[in-house]
Amino acid sequence: MTVRTKLIAGLTLLVALWAAAAVPALLGALDVVSARTTADRLGAPAGTLVLALETERRLSAPPNPLANQPVNQPAGSPVSLPAGLVAQRERTDQARQALRAARDGAISGPGGTDATRQADALLQRTAHLPDLRSRVDAGQLARVPAVDAYTALIDPDGLVTPTVYPDRVGGPAAALSALSRSRELLAEQDALLAAMTGPAALTAADRARLSTLAGARRVLLAAAGAGLPAAVTDRRRVLAADTALVTAENTLLAGRDGAPAWSAAFNRVNTALWQLQADGDQAAGDARTGDAVLSVVRAGVVGAVGLIAVVVVLVLARRSAAAGPVAPGAARAAGRSGAPTGHAALDPLLRDLERRNQGLLHRQLRVLDALARRETDDGTLGDLFRADHLANRMRRNLEKAITLSGGTPGRRWSGPVPLADVVRAAASEISEHGRVSTSRIEPVTLAGPAVTDLMHLLAELIENAATFAPAETRVRVTGARVAAGYRLVVSDVGPGMTDDDLATAARVLAATDPPDGGTWWGLYAAGRFAARAGRRPGGEGSRQDVAVTLRNGPDGGLDAEVLLPAALIGAVTDEHVTLHDLEPVIP
Repeated sequence: MTVRTKLIAGLTLLVALWAAAAVPALLGALDVVSARTTADRLGAPAGTLVLALETERRLSAPPNPLANQPVNQPAGSPVSLPAGLVAQRERTDQARQALRAARDGAISGPGGTDATRQADALLQRTAHLPDLRSRVDAGQLARVPAVDAYTALIDPDGLVTPTVYPDRVGGPAAALSALSRSRELLAEQDALLAAMTGPAALTAADRARLSTLAGARRVLLAAAGAGLPAAVTDRRRVLAADTALVTAENTLLAGRDGAPAWSAAFNRVNTALWQLQADGDQAAGDARTGDAVLSVVRAGVVGAVGLIAVVVVLVLARRSAAAGPVAPGAARAAGRSGAPTGHAALDPLLRDLERRNQGLLHRQLRVLDALARRETDDGTLGDLFRADHLANRMRRNLEKAITLSGGTPGRRWSGPVPLADVVRAAASEISEHGRVSTSRIEPVTLAGPAVTDLMHLLAELIENAATFAPAETRVRVTGARVAAGYRLVVSDVGPGMTDDDLATAARVLAATDPPDGGTWWGLYAAGRFAARAGRRPGGEGSRQDVAVTLRNGPDGGLDAEVLLPAALIGAVTDEHVTLHDLEPVIP
């Protein structure tokens, strides 16, 4: 394989890794920004329409001793509507038109946002408003069923409020929804009382329904306290302790005249709840802005590191192409004189650039770790862990490239490291790390100089097992002391290998030159890591071989055995150091 071909292959790999790391982060940032933008655009008109519908609902059920009886009128007779109801219907129509205009101007991704989806649903429900009004005007609905019909337009299921958007407010969404539902139940209770006004109009069924609404309202208001932003928790507590509304409510339910006290308490509490929800939503949205900034920063860090690597390799590829092939005679002459050829001279430079990129990746991982330690939102933590995992996989490929090109990765350890930590780190370097079990590792330490190579050796074997085993099965890594040192076994329940394939695998593991094609490249890399892991400081006499053997398991699948010489193994001390406690050396 020529140097130019290697450069092109490396460029392709870097572009793929860059895209895999940067694109999800950028898309996540765009989702957060889109959710906030559309929520800011649609939240106010949606809230205005909800309040208008609640007011129209109450005016459609005026006091009447026969409130639960339909008003039968001769067909075609004129209907005289109260002026206040006519004016309110006009305001409701204007609010709906404003929400429609805002929705038409809102731009979101293909999947939309919570704000666009809830606005669409509210607009779709209120499209039936003219029909409802006609039925109310014609006396086809009793007043209480009319109230229920309006309630179905506002929030048919009582689960998803039209004015709370989880992708805008994040974690406090459930608490804000409970607060919003509590206020809507209060408004529904007020409308029903308007339809049932008068002691004679309140039946036992009416009192039971009003009591149910009151109890649900209090439960929701209490439940909202657990997750509201800190800026509004004290105000919610004051509202929950207010007894004026409950006193007026109990007076009406007892059949006594408490309408004036109820009206005053309702107006005050309803306004306070609405303002509390608005302020809580604003506080949660402001906190969510930090998540958007974090997503953008994370995307920028990942993208910048990848872009630097891509640009460097692209420049080198163009220079290599411009240099052209080297004549055999010139190559031999250069070899005799000791001067490097044009292509050979690039190898030290490429390895140096790869080490620099490795250092950048290590710094990026430190930044991600620091961000994860400060973050409390579960969703953001999940994104950070995914970004960290992608960066670990990028680092693995970069260190693999350095090793196979004859260089030495900059990340290395000088002191002994717990072998169990090395195994877990190897498992974390593959895409399906969740399928790997590493619980049965006898505690020992591994000599520091062998850590990086053994980590990548195990990653190759674990990835090979995860690739060929069924997706629903687990890959198990076990380890125990043996007479010759320490034996690690990577086991899967895949199809295993034929005798011919096992023989080929043994030759590839022992070969110093890569095989043709890409089928066996993973095992070739494992063999190179095994050869390097056995080298110890102090020259050739201190070399201890690390042996890798593949065999079919007794119950099916494949067992990949790694035998570590005793010289690389040590006892675990009481200091309880970990792989992360022992800082790697990055030149």
